[in-house]
Amino acid sequence: MIEHYQLRTSGITEATRENANWIVLQDATDEEVHQVVDNFELPPDIFVNANQSVEVSELKKLTHTRFRECYSLVLINLSADTDDEIETRLEPLSFIITDQFLITYVCHDSTFIERLLAQHAAEISSNELLISYAILEIYEHYVKELTALKTTIDELDDAARQTTRNAELFRLATAERTMVFLDQTLQDQAATLDQLFHNNKYQKQLNNEALQYEIELQQRYANKLVKTYRDLLETIGGLFSDMMGNRLNHLMKYLDSAGLIISIPALITGIWGMNTGGLPGEDSPLTFAIVMGLSAVLAIVTAVHLKNKDFSE
Repeated sequence: MIEHYQLRTSGITEATRENANWIVLQDATDEEVHQVVDNFELPPDIFVNANQSVEVSELKKLTHTRFRECYSLVLINLSADTDDEIETRLEPLSFIITDQFLITYVCHDSTFIERLLAQHAAEISSNELLISYAILEIYEHYVKELTALKTTIDELDDAARQTTRNAELFRLATAERTMVFLDQTLQDQAATLDQLFHNNKYQKQLNNEALQYEIELQQRYANKLVKTYRDLLETIGGLFSDMMGNRLNHLMKYLDSAGLIISIPALITGIWGMNTGGLPGEDSPLTFAIVMGLSAVLAIVTAVHLKNKDFSE
């Protein structure tokens, strides 16, 4: 579907194809994409990876288009659908920026444009403002996700001190996987935004220091949360490993102690069970009871000694 909007001083309004200066490709068919690409003489592969999380955030100048100046800006948004895996929640947003038009390609099943218009439609009057508010919205999504992830990290930290169940280890692996995707995406996007905000023309036409400061603040906040939480997950992973090692040590201590206790009656009964002459009590009917009693007493004494022994000395 191709949607047409007009950016005016009073905000964004819906428009006809002839009056539109912002075109949105949302859930667009291949025919609609080819129509826009051919009409504006864009590179044929400009939206090839626009529905895949592997898309790379970038800002580059396009040549041989219908426009005197034309730039491609790719940003990566994070959807709010927490039921999906992290890589399917990363949504590329592609902007084609020109002096006359702004073209936006939104990946399939995304609600980003609806949410952006619901919150900032009245404040957006230019391409630069639209892109800036889109960036602000993107980073608010990342911060919200990271804040929610802190709850999982706290639960994993508590679990690491009490259990080594497979379910908690699986949760840890999922959280670490999520953090890796977020960390790499934010690092990749940081370079693009740095390039964008150091563009003199963009800075001049935006002319909104407060909005730019808010974006940079959200960006720094998201980056700090990612680094902090990733370090916490590494610490929790180490704690799980230490707890598993500690439990294994206790198990080996128990098994070694049990083996030692069992070996004492086995040694005694083995000696008296040898098929040789000269063993004391071989002719007495009480010998069996005496041997078993002696074995039991020595085993109990050994068990009590091992239980009270401090092996940390």
